[in-house]
Amino acid sequence: MAVWLKGPNGSGKTTLLRMLATLSTPSCGTLEIFGLDVGRQREAIRHGVSLVSHSLYLYPGLTARETLVLWGRLGGVVLEPESVVAALDVVGLADVGDRRVGGFSAGMRKRLALARARIESPRLLLLDEPFSALDDSGCRLVQSWVREFVEQGGTVMLASHDPERATPICDWRVDLAAGQIVGLDRGAGR
Repeated sequence: MAVWLKGPNGSGKTTLLRMLATLSTPSCGTLEIFGLDVGRQREAIRHGVSLVSHSLYLYPGLTARETLVLWGRLGGVVLEPESVVAALDVVGLADVGDRRVGGFSAGMRKRLALARARIESPRLLLLDEPFSALDDSGCRLVQSWVREFVEQGGTVMLASHDPERATPICDWRVDLAAGQIVGLDRGAGR
């Protein structure tokens, strides 16, 4: 299932994604992901969640290849060199795998963050403005990946101000305002 979080700036989209990624804790109530309590079982949840946000969490001194190897190790996965090349190829960065991330354009950094999220093999994929900084081919890449991810049983929460790109790939639209759900629409796209 893919869910599009829609709302003006300040409506709570990023905050919700940060809570789902266990980077923030709800100020009241409880939040469970995979049947686990975010407050008490944060580490167990993190192994099944991947976030691509405005902060891409990339190290400018590392190459694209080194970035993926590092993130794999942080997630407890030793990536074979072929897997790293394949992950870079999927996002259109195979030919720049040995270049330092600090020299990448914003779109290239976003593509690398998407490759990083792919190698984490999450059950829940959180995308905050995934189409920003990407050209048309990059946007189509995101749409294709979301469709594929959902078809393979994953869940996507996508915050976006781009209805043209979000609507066709999402099963639900959740409208947010001031941290509250103010609208829900089944069949937003797909």
